[in-house]
Amino acid sequence: MSQKHFSWEVSSSKIGFLKFSNTQDSMNVLHADALMELKEHLEQIATDRSVRGLVIYSGKADHFIVGADIKDIETLRDSSEDPIQKVEEGASFMQGVFQQLEDLKISTVCAIHGPCLGGGLELALACNYRLLSNDPKTKLGFPEVQLGLIPGAGGTQRLPKLIGLIPSLELIPSAKKIPAKKAVKLGLAHGMVGERQLLALAEKFAHKSTRPSVKPPKKGFLAGTLPYLLMERNPFGRKLVFSAALKKIAKQSGGFYPAPKVALAAIKDGYQLPLNLGLKKEAKHFADLAMTPESASLIHLFHATSHLKKSPYAGKMEGAESSSQVSEEAREPTKVDASEESPAKTTAEVEIEIKEENLDRDIHQNGGVQTNHEEDKVGADPQLSLLSEASSEASSKVGIVGAGFMGSGIATLCAAKGIPSRITDPSDEAIGKAYGYIAGFFRKRLQRRRMKTFEVDKAMMSVSATTSGSGMKRYPVIIEAVTESLALKQAILKDMESKADDSWVFASNTSALPISDIAAVAKNPGRVVGMHFFSPAEKMPLCEVIKTLTTDDSAVRVAFRLASDLGKQVIVVNDGPGFYTTRTLAFFLAEAIRLVEEGAKVEDIDKAMTDFGFPVGPLTLLDEVGIDVGMHVLSTMIKAFPGRIHNSPHVSSMIDKKYLGRKSGIGIYRYQCRRGKSSKVGVNEAIYKIFRSGSSSSISSKEIQRRLSLIFVNESVKCLEDKILAHPYDGDVGAVFGLGFPPFLGGPFHYADTLGAKKVTQDLTELQEKLGQSFKPAQTLKKQASSQGCFFK
Repeated sequence: MSQKHFSWEVSSSKIGFLKFSNTQDSMNVLHADALMELKEHLEQIATDRSVRGLVIYSGKADHFIVGADIKDIETLRDSSEDPIQKVEEGASFMQGVFQQLEDLKISTVCAIHGPCLGGGLELALACNYRLLSNDPKTKLGFPEVQLGLIPGAGGTQRLPKLIGLIPSLELIPSAKKIPAKKAVKLGLAHGMVGERQLLALAEKFAHKSTRPSVKPPKKGFLAGTLPYLLMERNPFGRKLVFSAALKKIAKQSGGFYPAPKVALAAIKDGYQLPLNLGLKKEAKHFADLAMTPESASLIHLFHATSHLKKSPYAGKMEGAESSSQVSEEAREPTKVDASEESPAKTTAEVEIEIKEENLDRDIHQNGGVQTNHEEDKVGADPQLSLLSEASSEASSKVGIVGAGFMGSGIATLCAAKGIPSRITDPSDEAIGKAYGYIAGFFRKRLQRRRMKTFEVDKAMMSVSATTSGSGMKRYPVIIEAVTESLALKQAILKDMESKADDSWVFASNTSALPISDIAAVAKNPGRVVGMHFFSPAEKMPLCEVIKTLTTDDSAVRVAFRLASDLGKQVIVVNDGPGFYTTRTLAFFLAEAIRLVEEGAKVEDIDKAMTDFGFPVGPLTLLDEVGIDVGMHVLSTMIKAFPGRIHNSPHVSSMIDKKYLGRKSGIGIYRYQCRRGKSSKVGVNEAIYKIFRSGSSSSISSKEIQRRLSLIFVNESVKCLEDKILAHPYDGDVGAVFGLGFPPFLGGPFHYADTLGAKKVTQDLTELQEKLGQSFKPAQTLKKQASSQGCFFK
C-alpha cells in the first residue's frame, strides 16, 4: 500500500495511528491522490480485527488539514464531458471515503492541532471523537462560501446533527471559523488539551467502546433544552429558523452570492432526508455552484491573492524576524480552505458592515472614509489570516508622523498586531485624541471578550508618543500620515532623515502625490516608498505599496512585509499620479459627475452602481471623501491626463457654497445629525442648479452601469500599459480590496475577460465617439479583440 501521503503505525495497546503528511506539498490538502490513498488505508483498517481504535492526526507542525484542492475542482469543472456530472462525481467520491471512515466498527478519533477547515473538518465530522489542541492557531470552520461553494463532503449534513441547526446556520453560510474553546462549548469537539498531550488523550479516547450520542446544548432547560425542542425538533420551529436565516442571508449577500442560500437549502435537506439522500443532494448543490460565474470569480480572486503572496518582495524584513512563520506555506496557490489563502474581507464587505451599524462617519484628511464603526476586526479579516493570528513577535518598530485619523488608525493596527509604534505630532490635543481613538478600539474588544485586560494593557503600552519627534531615530520604519501637502511631506522627510541611519525606510501615506516628488529632497531617495493605507486603517483590507525608479528593492521589501504583518492584502505598484487605486477611482468619480451634468438623477446613479454590486454609489462615496478633497485629487489627475478625464467646471461652485459632503452636513446629499450620528436624509436639490443648464434627462440604469464600469476597466488596463501595475492580478486585488469593485465579478481584468475584449472594445469605441477621449480603448484591449486574447487563461 502506498504511504505517499499517509503513514500507518499501531501502538502496543493496538490503537492505530494514521498520520497525514502530504509529502508533495507544504500543506495537508485532500486532493484526489491523497483521498485515494486514504480510501485504501480505511479498507485495510476495516478488515484488520487486531486494531481496537483509530487516531487520525497531522504530521505538519502547525495545521491539521486545510481542505480540498481547487485545481481538482477546476479540472472537473473544465471537463469537456458533462462538467456538472464530473464535479458531482468528485464530491460523491469524497463523501464515500468519509462514509467509509464513519462506518468503521472501531472508535475513531481526530487529533487536531492548527487549522482544520473545509474538507478537513468534514473528515473530522466522520469520526466518533474530535480532540483539539488549545493553541490559538487551532480553528475549525467551513470557508467554502468565500469561493462561491458549499461544503460538499458531508459538512452540511453532519454538522447540524452534531451541534444543532442554529449554530450550523451561523457557521456554514457565514464561513466563520471558531477557536478550540468555542468548538468544545458548541459540542463540535469533545475535549481540548495542550499540543504535547493531544495524541496521548486521543489514544485514550480510541479505547472507548461506545460512540457519543447527539445531545441538546448543555445550557439548562430554559436556555438550552426548551429552545432546542421548540426550534429544532419541531417542524414549525425549524420553518421559522430557516425563514429568519434566509432573510439574514439575503440582506448580507445583497442577492449577489448564491452559495450562502444554497448552503441553507443543503442544511434543510439534511433535516428532511436520511444521510445517504442528503449527501446526494449536497453533491448536486456543490456541482451546480461550481459552474456559476460567481464561484469562478471568487476562485480567481483566491488565485490572485495567492499570486501576490509569491511576490519577490515577500521575503523577511532586514534585521527582524517576520511575524509570519508560515509564510511559505501560505503561498501555496491551490488550497480551497487554507485560512491564510481564503479571500480576506473585501471593501464591499467592510462597507456593508458599516452600513448595517448605521454609525457616524468622519472624513479622513487624506480623502478616505473614516468610520466610527463598532466592528473591531483588524486589517484583513483575522478569521481569514493565519499570518496575523500566528503573529506574536513584532516584525519591526514603526514611527508614525501625524496623529490624525490615519495616523491613529495605523497606530491602532500596529498595537493590535504586537508591533511597537511611536506617534509624533506637534499638537498635544491631536495626540490625546489619538490615544483616545486607540483606547476606544481596545475597549470594544475587551467588552466583547475578545481580549483580556492584561492583553489590552500590553497593546496600549506598545504605543508611545512625542510632540518633539524625540526618539524617532530608534524606529527603522517611519510612516508619514499627514495632509496631502507636498511641501509638508518633503519637510517631514528632510527632518526625519536627518535623525536616521542609512538603513531606515520612510513610507509616505499619500493617496495621490507622486512618491518621486516627495523623495526629491531626500539624501537617500532609495529608502523612500509609498504606503497607501485606506481609512479606517485598522479595518480596510488593502495597502498599496508604491516604488519609484530609485527606490531600493530592500526598502520595498520592508514595506511589503510590514503591511503583510499588519494583516493587509498588499499590492506593489510603480510611481505615478494617483498610482493605481486613486487614478482609477478618479476617472470613475469624474464620469459620475458628468452623468449628473447630463441630467441623470443623483440617486439613480448611486442605485445603479449598488445594483451592479458596488458597496456604495460613486456620489455617496464622493460625499464621504469630501468634495474639497475629491476636487484636489481630480485636479491632480486632470493635470496628469489632460483631455482624458472629464473636467467639470461646476465642482468648485459646490466648494464655494460650502457643500463639502457629510463632514459639512451638506454636499451632493443632505445630512442630519441626531444623537451624535449623521445620516443621509435626501439629495441636495440645489446641486442640480449648479450642474445643469437645462432640465433632467433620462439615462437608463443599464447605461449608467455600462459607462461607469467600462471606464473603470479601461483605466485599469491603461495602468497596466503604463507599467503602474506589474500584473493583472494586482489590478483585480487592488480594485476589489481597495475600491469596492464587486468581488463576484472578480475585479476589472477578470470582468473584461468575462465580457470578452471584443465586446469591451466595441462598447468603449461607441462611448468614445459619443463622449470623447475618456473612453478611448486601451491598446491592450484592441489587441486582445483582434486576437481573441485575454488577461487570464
